[in-house]
Amino acid sequence: MTLIPKALIFDCDGTLALTADLHFAAFTAAFAAQDARLARAFYHARGGMARTALIEAWMAETGHDLDVARLVRDSIAHACDLAHTSRPNPPVAALALAWGARPSAVASNGEAPVVRATLHACGLLDLFDTVVTLTDVAAPKPDPAMFLLAAERLGVVPADCLVLEDSAQGMEAAHRAGMAAHDVREPAALATIAALTEQVSAAVRV
Repeated sequence: MTLIPKALIFDCDGTLALTADLHFAAFTAAFAAQDARLARAFYHARGGMARTALIEAWMAETGHDLDVARLVRDSIAHACDLAHTSRPNPPVAALALAWGARPSAVASNGEAPVVRATLHACGLLDLFDTVVTLTDVAAPKPDPAMFLLAAERLGVVPADCLVLEDSAQGMEAAHRAGMAAHDVREPAALATIAALTEQVSAAVRV
């Protein structure tokens, strides 16, 4: 039997929501506005990176200087415009739905307007007690700050939280926060998530 944690903390993009194509399209448009090209392989190799960090990595690799502030603004605006195309990630969204009134949060390296629009499009926004984003903390994952803030807002100690993630940065942040974590890219993690979903669903039926 899977041990039921006191609280769940979900990443958004790639974990709760399938948004990789959405964000690539938003970044592509923002880069194109400055006559620059973002390669798909470069973008996908850096999944989970915060927006500014990804842009800075691109400039370091290509040697080109761009207006970072404009790129951030433009890519956020495009992502908000495209948020309606977001779709829930079925196994993780099923757990969020089954979790019910138990404490839960979202902690994402995205900015609040994009994250909230994405969750709303997926029909998941109202499930969570709190949504923590890069807007709320000084540093993105792998810094543990947003996970720790989510636990504080939920009134649960970090050791009693379970994190669902899909990136190396997110997994590192969870471990640094002293939280157990499952990487939803791993088949074993998905099996554990399915078992936990069934367990909490059965508890509700009883």
